Amino acid sequence: MPDLSNDQMTLALAVVSVIALVSFFTTLFLTMRLTKVRRHYALLRGEGEPRDVISIVNNAMKKVAAQERRLDGLAASLEEQAAIGRFAIQRVGLVRYDAFEEMGGQLSFSAAFLDDHGDGVLISSINGRTETRTYAKPVKGLSSSHNLSDEERSAIQAASTGSGRIEASASATR
Repeated sequence: MPDLSNDQMTLALAVVSVIALVSFFTTLFLTMRLTKVRRHYALLRGEGEPRDVISIVNNAMKKVAAQERRLDGLAASLEEQAAIGRFAIQRVGLVRYDAFEEMGGQLSFSAAFLDDHGDGVLISSINGRTETRTYAKPVKGLSSSHNLSDEERSAIQAASTGSGRIEASASATR
């Protein structure tokens, strides 16, 4: 071993002390960082429980897929109901009128009940002083194979255009 002077030994000891001190603080800093990283990793990993991010994302993806299947089923059901609904009574046209001159109050009426295709039924009631007659006629494509009165045609027209109710005054004697 070479002979070192006291000053050189003190200097060497100071350098080694500084290196040891820097190493100590570096180790302390790295330990604190490692603890923080482990804490974050534990949150991500979940420490063996199904709370880790991968499991959470996997469960969320399964739930999203299940909701998509359910939504597809609801969309198909909605389309089916819409197709069925086109055959349901959707439009109503009502025409009230006086069928006879001596009768007032517009007690006679023609009512058309139609689906989206213009098919349905037409009901007419003609009220007289002593009797009432009621007729039902099929409607196909906004017309009927039976003869239609002007009021009945007006009821079909009102139903097809969506105007609903028309009060017409007719004084035709039947």
